[in-house]
Amino acid sequence: MRSVFVMLGLCLTLIGATIVKSTWLPPQDPGYAAAYETWSRVIDSNPGVGEASWLRVDTGPPEMRSAVAQLLSFGPNITPFIVEQLRNEKDPLRLYRLILLLNRVSGVNLYFDSGAENFYEAAPQFRDRLVADWDSGKYLNATESLRNRHQNSNQNQKLDRIDPKRLTELRRYGVFAIPFIMESVESQNSPEMFAAFLIITGQSDLYADYLNNPSKQFFTRDQKLNLMKSWARENEHKLDKLNRLNDQIKAIAAKP
Repeated sequence: MRSVFVMLGLCLTLIGATIVKSTWLPPQDPGYAAAYETWSRVIDSNPGVGEASWLRVDTGPPEMRSAVAQLLSFGPNITPFIVEQLRNEKDPLRLYRLILLLNRVSGVNLYFDSGAENFYEAAPQFRDRLVADWDSGKYLNATESLRNRHQNSNQNQKLDRIDPKRLTELRRYGVFAIPFIMESVESQNSPEMFAAFLIITGQSDLYADYLNNPSKQFFTRDQKLNLMKSWARENEHKLDKLNRLNDQIKAIAAKP
């Protein structure tokens, strides 16, 4: 009898995981695979080009800049495709590149403040953790999860400098943390949450300046919110295949 209950429990777990996965994975645009393979092929064809140019549109050979631009044009919508590539990738170098790509398109950073001495060697561990979290629905339910974890935290509105390590958890969620970040800025005018928004959305120069001078720029709540709403309006079409997140970003974009 016990074995029957064990088998029933396993079946229910598998069914639940299947439901989460089917809800989470919209039909994939065939353009994703084509753009990804073109980008990979161009990198392989230019072994002398370092990884600093793998995801930039302003440096490197013309064919690489073109391939990068095409890949990045999909924005966070390509995230589920990247997760599935990570899930099945066996080649260490391609796996490493996928982890860098994930951070670039969706701000989901798996390696910052990870404690790993060598990100390339740690890539399989990063991948395994991401896939487990993805399948569990952690990213799907990012707002609720972050609310629970931060429900008793009071954000200091007057900071001379922001410690980037305090942003690690939010960076693990990437764009999926933005609705929660918006809530926190609205309610507490949090400099740390705003800094996380900047790095997650790829505004690295502004982020670097803001870390050292949070009290001298974007000090007011409205200044922070206006930039966040502007980003949502400019990028909502790049998240329209991410189901619940899309609804949340559209709500931000619609705010007056």
